[in-house]
Amino acid sequence: MFHAYCSLRTKLPDPFYHRLMHMRNQFNAPVRFLLMVFLTLSFASPFFAQSLTTIKGQAKDAKTNESLPYINIQFEGTSLGTTSDIEGKFYLETKEKWDKLKISYVGYKSQIVTIRPGETNQIDVKMEDAAVGLNEVVINQGKYKNKGNPAVELIKKVIAHKDQNRKESLNYYSYQKYEKVEFALNNITEKFRKNFLFKKMQFVFANVDTNKASGKVNLPFFLRETSSDVYYRKIPPSQKEYVRGQRSTIVSSFLDQGGLTNYIDNMYREINFYNNSIDLATVAFVSPLAPIAPNIYRFYIQDTSRLSDADTTPCIHLYFAPREKSDIAFMGHLWVALGDSSYAVRKIEVGVPKDINLNWINELQLVQEYDWVENSDTAAGSGNTKRGLMLTKDDIFMDFGLTQGEKSRSMLGRKTTSYRNYVVNVPLPDSLFKEGDAKILRDDDADKRDETFWSQNRHESLTHREACDYKTTDSLNTSRPFLRFVKWARFLLEGYTPIGGFNVGPANAFYSFNDIEGFRARFGGITNYDFSKKLVLDGYLAYGTKDARWKGYAGARFNFTSKFPNKFPVDQIKVWYLNDIKIPGQELQFVNEDNFLLSFKRGPNNKMIYNQTIGAQYWKENPSGFSYFLTGKNTIQSPAGILKFNYDLGDQLNAQKANITTTEVGVTLRYAPNEQFYQGVNFRVPILNRSPIIEFDYNAGLKGPLDGEYNYHSLHLKAEKIFYPAPFGIADVIIEGGRIIGTVPYPLLSAPHANQTYAYQMEAYNLMNFLEFVGDKYASFNIQWNFGGFFFNRVPLLKKLKWREVITFKSLWGGLDDKNIPNNENGLLKFPTDETGKTVTFALGGQPYMEASVGIANIFKFLRVDYVRRLNYLDHPNVTPSGIRTRIKLDF
Repeated sequence: MFHAYCSLRTKLPDPFYHRLMHMRNQFNAPVRFLLMVFLTLSFASPFFAQSLTTIKGQAKDAKTNESLPYINIQFEGTSLGTTSDIEGKFYLETKEKWDKLKISYVGYKSQIVTIRPGETNQIDVKMEDAAVGLNEVVINQGKYKNKGNPAVELIKKVIAHKDQNRKESLNYYSYQKYEKVEFALNNITEKFRKNFLFKKMQFVFANVDTNKASGKVNLPFFLRETSSDVYYRKIPPSQKEYVRGQRSTIVSSFLDQGGLTNYIDNMYREINFYNNSIDLATVAFVSPLAPIAPNIYRFYIQDTSRLSDADTTPCIHLYFAPREKSDIAFMGHLWVALGDSSYAVRKIEVGVPKDINLNWINELQLVQEYDWVENSDTAAGSGNTKRGLMLTKDDIFMDFGLTQGEKSRSMLGRKTTSYRNYVVNVPLPDSLFKEGDAKILRDDDADKRDETFWSQNRHESLTHREACDYKTTDSLNTSRPFLRFVKWARFLLEGYTPIGGFNVGPANAFYSFNDIEGFRARFGGITNYDFSKKLVLDGYLAYGTKDARWKGYAGARFNFTSKFPNKFPVDQIKVWYLNDIKIPGQELQFVNEDNFLLSFKRGPNNKMIYNQTIGAQYWKENPSGFSYFLTGKNTIQSPAGILKFNYDLGDQLNAQKANITTTEVGVTLRYAPNEQFYQGVNFRVPILNRSPIIEFDYNAGLKGPLDGEYNYHSLHLKAEKIFYPAPFGIADVIIEGGRIIGTVPYPLLSAPHANQTYAYQMEAYNLMNFLEFVGDKYASFNIQWNFGGFFFNRVPLLKKLKWREVITFKSLWGGLDDKNIPNNENGLLKFPTDETGKTVTFALGGQPYMEASVGIANIFKFLRVDYVRRLNYLDHPNVTPSGIRTRIKLDF
């Protein structure tokens, strides 16, 4: 699977490998037959070795001595060969007596190398520049130009015919899909095998594989197979995929199978080069068939050929590469149908330049092959034949690694997909396109299919090594040393460690500090599957040495499904009791608020509120992406720090209220189509996609029940959409608005998300103080745009650093009704003041609050640094007009 020679060309057989597999599969045969096979192979091996031609080598630039990735190596006069890997290495085997090898690469002179049939040939190729030859074809006066370039004129015709060639132009289609995803650890050395961690797990190395081009040993550790039926309807537009079977070699105690599946699907999304951008490895590449492609790529015509002897349609072979090698764009080969005037893509092979501004991916190769499928156009009732150009093969290979180099260790990943049994333009029943369902639906017993199902639905048989992956995983799941390793690995990655039926954690919340509590100690956790698959208990105890108060939380969740809490789609009821301290306006996503690293804050952090809450909630999610929450809770709030619940009642100046009691019922509606998550012990992180997220909240305060003191209505609407405007990176746009109807004190008004830490927070106002603003109506606009290095890539010195430009702009409009401005008539609480009596909480006036930032991301591949500027309301107390904020994030 991971051999370099199995990349972008026709695969050649490996006779020696098949002989070994043949021997291995005969161990249960009669002794007499085994002896015969052994003697035959023993005497025949020298003969076979003499008849096999082996070619191994590497290609480099003759002047710079740099490796040349993805060069073409073919036996002269044939279409058989391979493509080198990213280091220019290649490997070929054949039984034929061919003695000439053609080595070609765009921009270099082709070479014909004589080889010795029946022997092992080591070839080190030095490729010489051939700029003059290229000038004669597509370049005028030594400079590449689009004008007058036949390759550009051809690609423009391909772009013009996209709509008629894409499969979505058909009224209906359906097909069967078989997908295989494999991962392996690359460069397994003897030193690695002897590591003390593997002392009692040497069985994992019984299934290693060797890359013949590089000589590196690979250790396969994951294999997933999926068999699906896919249905498409043009009007109204809908596509559904029904997963009939899926199985994998997941180590269940270590990784979340559903989350890993979602992450893999996000990494290896369905590739359609007729789209303007290609989502791959969580980034958007500019398609070579996008309207802007002639401005992003250089195109060269190579030759005219047929893809096979049976295919009568001639194709023009083009080579393309990005004008700027650091851009998120491909390099590769494209075959365009010419004889039928369709200008359809028949085959495409792509990789990425070695200088691309892309992290952690040392190598990327992608191959797609298309063919015409004919069916009677019965939808129109005409009986006419209409052809559809359909994908028949899809092969994506990636080499992931923190570093590059001969001795570096990396992870290899490959997804191979084949498509069969196409039916085109035959009407499909509406029942297949259930409105409201997710795009991908799974049979209830999809993960329980037996070997008979797989033997009937695989488009190609597993190799012996692949079949052994399942046995290795079964051994790992019962290996005590491995389970101990998993226990500590989960603790380091997720902060929880299991003790029987209870997971203790999270570790990063055991210790923190703030101005009011001083040193804060916390201990808690959550039950796991060993305790119950339906009932989940979680909680913690905390103590502050400065305020000398105990805090805590206790919750219980009952799952109506057998899935662990927070696993999509959730269907659960929850009850809880909370007695803790909270910073008004600090709303963190996917992070504990008492995280130790968030203890470091700028300015005074002395405005907090003690909350005692009893609540109940029903949470229901649907595969369509629609979810809702029904919530009821009773909360008692008490001031902490400099906060005082003071108010005026005529002559009684500075009267003080001990606490505020509210009773609320509410509903939250959320629509997030195609949303996917990676699941942890007590968290789940959404995986970015192109679909919007819309959320609406309504809460009603009830005066009377459970001593509730106020009647009010609170509404909130939020919409978020991530845009991928390739080649200009990623833009995240968030729009929010809200309204509170009723007369309420400031703790019940809306407080914007503020941030006083030194870490850049995506959805917070990073130079706003906690509880600096409150309001009963508000609207906000937030845009964050990461250009992915598009501009830095064009600066000679900066592009080598692979930095990425980031800009943000955040604005907040709002205000306060007269009835919610504290006075002695309405008896509302006064806005907070500091120790000197100066007001520190305000309502927004006639202008919005605004802040902007410019930043550099991808520093050392993980660090983002922003210069943040607050644009107005600079006369407020303790204002920081500008500052430097940092954020750690690993992005491709």
